[in-house]
Amino acid sequence: MTANQFDYRGVPIHIKKKPIKHMYIRIHASGCHINMSNKLSAKFVENYLKDNIEAIKKTYLKLKHMTYSILGKPISVSYSKDDYDYEFKRNHLKIAHPISFDKGFKAFLKTSMITYIQHLEAQLQSHLKSFEITPVPYQFKYLTSKFGSYHRVKHMITLNTFLYMLEPALIFYVLMHEYAHTKAFHHQQAFYDLQHRLCPNDKELSKRLKTLTIPRQFTI
Repeated sequence: MTANQFDYRGVPIHIKKKPIKHMYIRIHASGCHINMSNKLSAKFVENYLKDNIEAIKKTYLKLKHMTYSILGKPISVSYSKDDYDYEFKRNHLKIAHPISFDKGFKAFLKTSMITYIQHLEAQLQSHLKSFEITPVPYQFKYLTSKFGSYHRVKHMITLNTFLYMLEPALIFYVLMHEYAHTKAFHHQQAFYDLQHRLCPNDKELSKRLKTLTIPRQFTI
């Protein structure tokens, strides 16, 4: 295996040549990592970078400048390659995972989001009861395209574990949005009327949520 490193238009490029058939691209905060066949030429890589560098650079800069938070409060993070575990002290989160920081951090988000919703259970039940809405089961997943959903057939709400990074008001808004769907499935006036009664500042929170991008990958 041979390795090569250089800078291409402001993006660190890390190339490893291996006895494989194809070329694989991974973008991290440390740059663009390319694992490629020993048979592929430098010219092939040069042409690929020339055609794709703008998209690569956009993703790289997002990851390089990514910030982390828990319930809307900024934190620092560190990672070690070990059995999955985490420790949170003095606004610093230590993640251990045998594969990657990304998988470890997403596992932490899921565990923490489940616990957070469990702590809210009594408050949610009291709030929903005044609107004659019965709490439904939850499932928790890391999603990249939406913050939550309501499954009418399963009568279940899916919550994006990414929400644990956001402030509680936004989490509450997503919950009320999905609970409004349990009474009015489609985005019609009856739905928005109910959502507003469930969460009076829904319009402001909806606008704020729409400005957020859910990362596909976390890296340090």
